[in-house]
Amino acid sequence: MEQQRIVYLLGQRAANRLSVAEQQEFEQLLENPAMEEAFVQAAASMEVPPEWVTAYDEPLERILEATLAYDRPPVRRMTPVFRKLAVAAAIALLVGAGLYMLQSPRQQPPLAYAHPAPIIPPGHTGAILTLDDGSQVVLDSLGNGWRTTQSGARLQITNGQLQYTSEGTGGKIAINTTGTPKGRQFALVLPDGTKVWLNSESSITYPTAFSGKERSVKLNGEAYFEVAADPHHPFIVQVTDQTSIEVLGTDFNIKAYSNDARMEATLVSGAVRVAHGQDKNLLKPGQQARMTSSGMTVLSDVDIENVIAWKNGLFNFEGIQLADAMHQIERWYNIKVQYENGIPDIRFGGKVNRNISLNELLRILARADLKFRLESDRLTILRR
Repeated sequence: MEQQRIVYLLGQRAANRLSVAEQQEFEQLLENPAMEEAFVQAAASMEVPPEWVTAYDEPLERILEATLAYDRPPVRRMTPVFRKLAVAAAIALLVGAGLYMLQSPRQQPPLAYAHPAPIIPPGHTGAILTLDDGSQVVLDSLGNGWRTTQSGARLQITNGQLQYTSEGTGGKIAINTTGTPKGRQFALVLPDGTKVWLNSESSITYPTAFSGKERSVKLNGEAYFEVAADPHHPFIVQVTDQTSIEVLGTDFNIKAYSNDARMEATLVSGAVRVAHGQDKNLLKPGQQARMTSSGMTVLSDVDIENVIAWKNGLFNFEGIQLADAMHQIERWYNIKVQYENGIPDIRFGGKVNRNISLNELLRILARADLKFRLESDRLTILRR
């Protein structure tokens, strides 16, 4: 009965579905040395490689060697290559939608901590609202029900989102900016009903009421849009002086960070027209426009889930290089990443839950054969 219960708890932990009571039960069993053999046998009886129970929770590390040595025919002894892949896959199991297939073109020393390592929590919901007169409101501390009025619009926090509603009183239209510093993300509803999700270190500037023939906003950073349909008033997202996206009613993601090598506009549904300098393209669902200083290219059959992973609470490390992954980590944990001797030639794959501390994430990234030092808010990738 105990082994069956442990199998169940391991499965729930893998799917990130443990209730509070189950989490407490899981931890109590795990901390009990007398239960180690039950954990080993439970892991061995599961259909997944036994290493999968050890890649995320530190107390489970002591079970690794015992589980690997557990004789459970007809499962064959794993080769070193398969074992490495299985350990990487373990991360995917125990982080829910975790990291997998960490790859490096050469063998490198294991990742190491500077002790004692500071505990850096994940980012959270929050933003700073800058009003037309320059005054600022920190939205992090405002609960549901907060409201104010401004230039004929009612502003209120509903379900953790900033929502604008026109009150039709006329007067001057104000221009506001909602911005997310590093370590925060936020969602808002614009005056026309368009929903916007802001990733960390991003901002959107918009009027308190849309008037005229177009609905125009300006974006810095990354955001996901669900545009309210209005065929008579196109929705325009201005990214730079040379780049804009025009829509009628659609869902799309824009990534335009100043320290990224390129900008990306990815269409989920509907249709958008992307203009970048002299280049113009009409995107279809599943297509992505990539824009650099040399022009624009359009990719088809883009994996949408990877593009909007951040909106769904995940890091997208699919097929990206170390520097790009570290940009995501810098923004979400509000840290600075530096390299002691150049950027290692490492390419990642997969996704990781963003609702974990930086310390937990670094334990996962240890599978990529990195070496680093974490001090205060600075992460150093060390000499290989």
